Amino acid sequence: MIKHLEDPYPTIKIESKAWQQTDAIVILACNYVEDDDLPFVSRWPNCSMQRNHYAALMYQSVNKPIYLAGGILGRRDVYSQAAHNREFLTTMGVNANDIFINAKGNNTETEVAALAEMLDGKYISLVTSASHLTRAITYFEDYNIKVLPVPVEHLSRKNVEPVLGLPNASSLYRSERALHEYLGLIYQNYLR
Repeated sequence: MIKHLEDPYPTIKIESKAWQQTDAIVILACNYVEDDDLPFVSRWPNCSMQRNHYAALMYQSVNKPIYLAGGILGRRDVYSQAAHNREFLTTMGVNANDIFINAKGNNTETEVAALAEMLDGKYISLVTSASHLTRAITYFEDYNIKVLPVPVEHLSRKNVEPVLGLPNASSLYRSERALHEYLGLIYQNYLR
């Protein structure tokens, strides 16, 4: 189910000239675990870890400004998702002066709305989960923002046909992610 969401977007390698021609790197928020007793790396779910880490590697290759959005996550947290992502990126060596945040947005649609004015007229490298790109690109294009998709967190393998087998936890997780995206596409295309 998820392979059909991920396959339309080719992998963009760090050394690729395609992303280096964009004006900025944009990372959509995913999540953060509000538990200061956990080690730093354990506070980041896989989607956030991969998005932030890949964007940091891109930045280290060519210093492009990075744009983040995402509001306050939970009741205990006083920092926005964008602020947590900025902390991650600075820990990875990104200069804080090159990170621009808008601490608003609690889903893809509202994060894009929060970033739209800051990105007006820019061509962006959008770093997000491979299965999330179809929906995210459409939201940016609604604001006439040109997007180069930079997929990460692939849950299916490239150039391999899906094999049916016994369900396992990984398959169930991929199915849940696919259902989430398909429901998001239904909302985006028919209900908003």
